[in-house]
Amino acid sequence: MSRITTKFAGQTSPRGKMAARLLIAISSIVVTAIPAAAQLVFSSDCRNHQPIAVAPPQNAILFTKQPVPHPNGTASVFAINGLDTYVIPAGANSCVVAAPHANDNYCFIARNDNTIDGVGFAPIQNPGGLTACQ
Repeated sequence: MSRITTKFAGQTSPRGKMAARLLIAISSIVVTAIPAAAQLVFSSDCRNHQPIAVAPPQNAILFTKQPVPHPNGTASVFAINGLDTYVIPAGANSCVVAAPHANDNYCFIARNDNTIDGVGFAPIQNPGGLTACQ
């Protein structure tokens, strides 16, 4: 493991060592506190589906081909209640569905590249300028 130290006039500061240890400890806590990304598994018959609740301030859903990055191929997600199909286009890792149904169930129904093993999703507040799902 590399040592992180600060030097002043050629001396290693005890304060620098303490700061480095604190930074490493905080980083470890943050990494373990972040939940695993939600993911839709491939299910061509839609038997495997998941609800995605979109509640304010979220107003969109971000879909991402897994594993990331994955610009090749397309992946299609079906909204069961809304009867809409959203396609993450080739050349893009992800896309946004603006103003989806507030509480719908979604399934990952089609792919044209078998290395796409899932579709990640997250309700987001749409900042604009993101690739729209087709």
